[in-house]
Amino acid sequence: MSFFHSILFFVCAIYLIIQVFYLWRLLRSETPDFKAPENYPTISILVAARNEETNILNCLQSLELLDYPQDKIEILIGNDQSTDNTRSIIEGFMKDRPILKCFNLTGNEFPQTKGKARVLAVLAEKAKGDVLLITDADISINPQWAKGMVKALLGSGAGLTAGVTNIKAHSFFTACQQVDWFYFMGIFYTFSHIKKPISAVGNNMAVLRKAYLEVGGYETIPFSITEDYALFKAIRSKGYSTIQLMDKDTLLYSKPIETLRGLLRQRKRWLVGGYDLPVYYRLILFIFGAWYFALPILFFSGYYTATILILIVKDFIQLFQIIHINKKLHLKMENPMAVILYDFYLFIMIPLTALYFFIPGKTVWKGRRY
Repeated sequence: MSFFHSILFFVCAIYLIIQVFYLWRLLRSETPDFKAPENYPTISILVAARNEETNILNCLQSLELLDYPQDKIEILIGNDQSTDNTRSIIEGFMKDRPILKCFNLTGNEFPQTKGKARVLAVLAEKAKGDVLLITDADISINPQWAKGMVKALLGSGAGLTAGVTNIKAHSFFTACQQVDWFYFMGIFYTFSHIKKPISAVGNNMAVLRKAYLEVGGYETIPFSITEDYALFKAIRSKGYSTIQLMDKDTLLYSKPIETLRGLLRQRKRWLVGGYDLPVYYRLILFIFGAWYFALPILFFSGYYTATILILIVKDFIQLFQIIHINKKLHLKMENPMAVILYDFYLFIMIPLTALYFFIPGKTVWKGRRY
């Protein structure tokens, strides 16, 4: 065995150790059953929308079904210079619904920031709630979401809390995205419980208004294409804790990305934002990516039996991880074939993502270049 192949086997061994650790901590972690407050605080739900004519109505209809005291809730939608029918759909839905307010951005607000961060800066400035709940226009809201997020935020004493986002799958491609989201939501949850939280997903967050104001809001946070991680990091820098939930009350559903190019753009955006992660997390991400290069190289170098056994062990560990995530969320496994073939999906997606990431050019998201 050459030194090069030894290094590849070493990478695979480290990767499996991380996977075992992840499963072990996932099995041991439990989300506390937070007590409901005697009096729920006022909340402001912030929704950024840009060219969401196919999604925004479903989002607004699901928000209308929230189980939360109606006199303590406001819903603020930021129309981010949409060029489709997003604005007219929002304004049509708002009639006779005083808790809904729409703000049509011109692009000149808070010139020191841009994109979704700008929209949220505008909405947060207008918000009156003691708690800010943040979601996206392509999300279907769980009726218990607001109560679940508020209970966890107040019960844990955290400055920010995040829930799990699932994907509405309708094909093998989108089912693999669903498994992908669940898998990495499990990682977020696990590392949060060992007091090493990674980030929070911006389509399912709750933030104490007090904490948001202490960091100066999005208008003073250095701009990042991953605005959720920027806020997460800023709030933690002020001494606040953060918590990642994994329960059915705070589970939301997002629309999948329908094209390979769109998915690669999303992944590139996440990788660009990941530059700010601590070194040890970047090292873990590197090992996760390196696995999908190391194993094929070893296989085509003639180590057939060893690589197949390694892959089988990894896939069994991964299967138990995903089963347990579904169990925690009180869900049945929706797409077992996608779970079984998830690794083969990643053996294609990871190299494509790496290639796309290193292609020169700006990151494109929501029709804008960053």
